[in-house]
Amino acid sequence: MEEVIKYFESLEERIATLEAELASLEAEMDELKNRPEPEPQVVEKVVEKIVEVEKPVEVIKEVIKEVVKEPEPVVEPVVEEPVKEEPAVEEPVAEAEPEPEVKEEPAVQEEAEQASPKAAVYGKSVDDIRLAISLGDRFLYQRELFDQNAELMQRTLTDINELNSYEEAIMYIGKHFQWDTESKTYQQFLVTLHRRFG
Repeated sequence: MEEVIKYFESLEERIATLEAELASLEAEMDELKNRPEPEPQVVEKVVEKIVEVEKPVEVIKEVIKEVVKEPEPVVEPVVEEPVKEEPAVEEPVAEAEPEPEVKEEPAVQEEAEQASPKAAVYGKSVDDIRLAISLGDRFLYQRELFDQNAELMQRTLTDINELNSYEEAIMYIGKHFQWDTESKTYQQFLVTLHRRFG
């Protein structure tokens, strides 16, 4: 019970302190309300002084710009040294022996196919279009071209595999889908078609 009484006494002391502060603030506000406004002439004089101080600063900046000019680059003349010609030494030419003919093995033929211009641009050709699609591309095509429909994508890839040429595949896509032909994903899918049809 004594603690409650002490608590209330401390509250009363705080309230008294706050009331005293409030009274002093009210007195200051009354004093500010009754204070006359400054004359406009005083404000104009202060503004004039500020302008007077700013003018020399601008003049000093202009003088500094004139004094400190960027030096013009000095162009040094290029002197060319005369080239000394060495006398040509003729070496005896040995007759080259004819190289034996080497038959290309299947592995060498595959490398030649990979080095063809189309292989360099589109990658190695494949018999099944699914083999030309990486896992990341599979998710990309499914999301952006087939509206998250995995079954539709699989059915389309199966149908494309049964076609005979790249042109037929393009016609098939144009007939069944309304894809944005300017999108990067569509262009990437065309590269995959090139790998299937060569």
